[in-house]
Amino acid sequence: MQKVIPLGVVLLAIMLTGCGDKEANLENGAFSSASSHIPMPVTSEYSPSALSVSTPSATDAHLAKEDDSIRAIGTHSDGRLLVKPVSKAGVAPLGAPSCFGVETDLRWSGDYEVVWESKSEGNATPIRTFPIDLEIVQQNDSPVIMQPFTLEDTNIFAYVPRYTDCHGLETYLFGVSKGKAFPISLEMKPEVNWTSINQLPRHPFKVAGGEFIVTGGYGAGQDLINVYHFRYDPNKKSMILKSTNQVKPSDL
Repeated sequence: MQKVIPLGVVLLAIMLTGCGDKEANLENGAFSSASSHIPMPVTSEYSPSALSVSTPSATDAHLAKEDDSIRAIGTHSDGRLLVKPVSKAGVAPLGAPSCFGVETDLRWSGDYEVVWESKSEGNATPIRTFPIDLEIVQQNDSPVIMQPFTLEDTNIFAYVPRYTDCHGLETYLFGVSKGKAFPISLEMKPEVNWTSINQLPRHPFKVAGGEFIVTGGYGAGQDLINVYHFRYDPNKKSMILKSTNQVKPSDL
């Protein structure tokens, strides 16, 4: 006579077997719950060009404080060129060492302009507003002294907001003539004008033979570096590119 096993007993046996398998799988690491499929942060390496002082860390944001100080000065017998905030600006430690500087360096960000403070007129006149993403990185909180030189009887001042960089140092030029100050553009070809130019870190521009000579910036994948030769045109208030040489980085 065939023995009939009650349905409830069968179901109970199946449940117990399943629990046993689950516990065994957990010990072996073969079982995972839905929560174990949440992706973990992936560590990746960034090229120097991907690192930017424009992305402050949470720590930097916490340490940032308002700062309306003058960030650069160009001194002339007729007055002064001043780099100062238009409205709000802030300063914070750089926070981490990189090709932009060391962790104790200071970084300013905000809305900046250059003004001409005339001795004879006794007022300050804005002559250029910088891009909103301008970043100033220096080793201390002293104002930077603009680099003066003279071409075509015009006193010219170079302003470099960052003292070091990964690829190129942004460089702005301003002129003073007959008691007036003005920005100087860089004419790369007819109707193509730059407001600034990048110079290779640790290779400052030169003024020789009536030329303004700039060793351009350098990035990954570049085999050659451009060396630009400009002559100043006082009528255009512009540096006119006359020639470009290309050199190997190892030859500098």
